[in-house]
Amino acid sequence: MRKIPFTVLAEAFTMAVQALRAQLLRAILTALIIAIGITALVGMLTATSVMESSISGQFNSMGANTFTIQQGGMNIQIGRNGIREKEQPQIPLRTAIKLRENLERKGILASVSDYAVRTATIFHEGAETNPNVGILVADKNYPEVSAIELAEGRYFSPIELNEARAVAVIGPDVAAKLFPKGDAVGKRIRINGTKPYTIIGMTAAKGNTGFMNNDNVVFLPLLTGHHDFANANSSYVTSVMAPSPLELDATIDAATASMRAIRKLRPGEENNFNIRRSDSLSAILIESLSSVSMGAALIGFITLLGASVALMNIMLVSVTERTREIGTRKALGANQQIIVLQFLAEAILVSVIGGFMGTIMGLAVGNGMAVIMSSPAVFPVQWMILALVVSVLVGILSGWYPARQAAKLDPIEALRYE
Repeated sequence: MRKIPFTVLAEAFTMAVQALRAQLLRAILTALIIAIGITALVGMLTATSVMESSISGQFNSMGANTFTIQQGGMNIQIGRNGIREKEQPQIPLRTAIKLRENLERKGILASVSDYAVRTATIFHEGAETNPNVGILVADKNYPEVSAIELAEGRYFSPIELNEARAVAVIGPDVAAKLFPKGDAVGKRIRINGTKPYTIIGMTAAKGNTGFMNNDNVVFLPLLTGHHDFANANSSYVTSVMAPSPLELDATIDAATASMRAIRKLRPGEENNFNIRRSDSLSAILIESLSSVSMGAALIGFITLLGASVALMNIMLVSVTERTREIGTRKALGANQQIIVLQFLAEAILVSVIGGFMGTIMGLAVGNGMAVIMSSPAVFPVQWMILALVVSVLVGILSGWYPARQAAKLDPIEALRYE
């Protein structure tokens, strides 16, 4: 195919714009068909990007130099690549505290905590929360190790921790439900109808990803929660903060050695506890989203395929309706190449307009997930570029056959067409 002059290309697109203006309603509806397909593609891929960003942000907020020592046996099912850990003995409170003390003697900051109750209802003077509030019992170091900040009041004092006082720090979701006027500090609450706890502080919002939620929680002193809610299945978690990310591996080795010594494990004997790095669990969850992204992309492309078939059908109808116009142009000297360019230009313009509309709507739909998850909005450049490239390809593929059909029309027969 010989090189096409720029003036010919410019004229083809100019005539395409004129043709679309002449059939404006049809052009808008056709662009909307493409826009819907692009919206499905970009919206789903953007939503998965939002989820990945949210998961990374939540785990990074815990610190890149933190890890936990806890009982194994937690199951994380990820499609066919599920991970099932071996059941391990529980970690009683005495063992967890001893591990924390051993690490502190080595200059390593550690904290002991446990979700004593994962689904509790909190009551205050006739008001109550949904039965999905977590009750987390924690020691003095928990705010620093887990990057918890206070918006109001204070954290537990040494006396409150040592004497198991009935005090509590609540998350902002609990405060919003029970104290809409913002006067929570100093008030009393009951957990599942038990004894009253005096609120001494409220944590700052950290957001909710659906995987982690430090906002819909009530914090109790470690010994208070142990006395009030511990049961035969209680197993405590020791969160450890390395001095720096570069010293994380060395700190993990030191913590492992301390735990093995406490549990009197022999050399070569397998660990009967688990060490979980915050970044490794984040990587597992994000990796699990790759299959979701592939499925979302497949659904989006199927939707886009339907849109491209609709565009081709509309272009074929347009060729039939404009048979006399094509005959006139060919009689005036337009060759097959120019006719092909004109109809291709129309298809590409409609697709690109639909692509822009679909990209904007897809970003809005995808970032709706960010609003739901209280996460920052995401504008993935790679998906935006992909959407525009796909729009051009859809225009070319859908417009090529109708354009070729138009170019093959005999000018004499076309002029006689009624």
